[in-house]
Amino acid sequence: MRRPAHHRGELGYWVGVPYWGRGIATEAAGEVLRFAFDVLGLNRVYATHVPRNPASGRVMEKLGMQREGYLRSHAFAGGHYEDLILYAIIAGDRRRFSPET
Repeated sequence: MRRPAHHRGELGYWVGVPYWGRGIATEAAGEVLRFAFDVLGLNRVYATHVPRNPASGRVMEKLGMQREGYLRSHAFAGGHYEDLILYAIIAGDRRRFSPET
């Protein structure tokens, strides 16, 4: 989701089980971040993951995103509330993204 007035966007991804552990999310999300900063000129990109999926948090860390908080009962899905862990990166402290990092 892009919020042009605030120069920020939200990053989200979903990878099917047969493709886990192949670096697909890291590579694709890195390209999205490059586009967000270099083409769209965004200042901030944020993303969240559920605590039971720490692999998604590792992807965000590999991309240079920093953990900013823990959002209790933030999302309603599957008939119940879910906690979310919030990560973000801003243009001023980003690094070059590559699948190897």
